[in-house]
Amino acid sequence: MKTYEDFLRHHQTAHPFNMNPRLGIFAREYIGHRTRLGRPVRILDVGCGLDPALAPCKAVGDTYHGCDFYDERPRGVDEYTQLDLNRDSLATALTGQTFDVLFCGEVIEHLFSPDALLRELRELMTDESILLLSTPNLGYWVNRLLLLVGVSPLFLENSAERKLGRFVRALGQGNPTEGHIRLFTYRALRELVELCGFEIVSTTPTYVWRFPPDLVISRFSRSLAATNVFLLRRSI
Repeated sequence: MKTYEDFLRHHQTAHPFNMNPRLGIFAREYIGHRTRLGRPVRILDVGCGLDPALAPCKAVGDTYHGCDFYDERPRGVDEYTQLDLNRDSLATALTGQTFDVLFCGEVIEHLFSPDALLRELRELMTDESILLLSTPNLGYWVNRLLLLVGVSPLFLENSAERKLGRFVRALGQGNPTEGHIRLFTYRALRELVELCGFEIVSTTPTYVWRFPPDLVISRFSRSLAATNVFLLRRSI
């Protein structure tokens, strides 16, 4: 019987994408925050993967700290903490440390308790810190149409091994799963971050696949976009 750790050993927790629109927003907000602070910053990349896509964006003088499941040290990081976010405490592993910019992109959908991780990230922040958070949107407009015809939504995974209920390979039928455990609509994610002690500074909707409806919808609707980037601060 496969365990969740067996799954992680054979899957990248962070996809080795080039700079996609979501990561572009992460990079832009990081550079903007660094400019406002006017000093070098400490960056924490949660679930960075073995080849962190944001590491090349690091400005001179900044410290890039990655954390993930793998024993192998990721490329491009200055510091690394190995831990299993479903089992270990990030706040305990990084006791006494704080970070100015925290990246948590497409991570919380892989966790049994995203609440616990968000509260621990809050402990690693100061009043000047920002957290950049994203996760797939279950309420994506394509998913709403798929459900109307009885097709399992994108991002939702029923089996630990294969994507099911998609009917055709173009929608992912039979493809290996990505380890999604929790999924959020836009409203549910807003409620979660507020519950965990964060103030929402801004939310930027964006797309995953470049086709015309997504490019249009991601400009005006957070609840229908494929994903949103949340810019968060600790609430007082």
